[in-house]
Amino acid sequence: MFYNAGMSAYTSQTIVDADMRCCTEFEKPTHPKMYTDVASDLGGMGEYPSPGELLAATVASCMLSMIAFTGHKKGFSTQGISIQAVCDEGKQGVGGLRFSITVPHPVAAQERAMIQAAVASCPVGNSIHPDIPKIIEWNWAE
Repeated sequence: MFYNAGMSAYTSQTIVDADMRCCTEFEKPTHPKMYTDVASDLGGMGEYPSPGELLAATVASCMLSMIAFTGHKKGFSTQGISIQAVCDEGKQGVGGLRFSITVPHPVAAQERAMIQAAVASCPVGNSIHPDIPKIIEWNWAE
């Protein structure tokens, strides 16, 4: 068991399945599973996301969760906001993460600032080493 210092614990177990494919099962009531593959250009099957792709998607999901939480708390709609996430990776590992955030409906300047602050407060993104660039492009509806 890992030491947790009073923080929330999120538990999963990952095993190598076959052909460089991994299966992760989460300790949730429904025991959801997800799979990852080594990228095909590195010899994997490439049918499931690579761990790097999941890293980018996980950061995007955290950013959107922070946006949704902020909107709920402050009383403005976050419906339809989306993020396209890209992981630039190769044989040397993850070289950077890129995010294109689209807000499909007009928002007031104060809400825009809160959305941007929510993205900046993403704890998952902020836990990534600062040498890994995180580039964010904003697409605001007019």
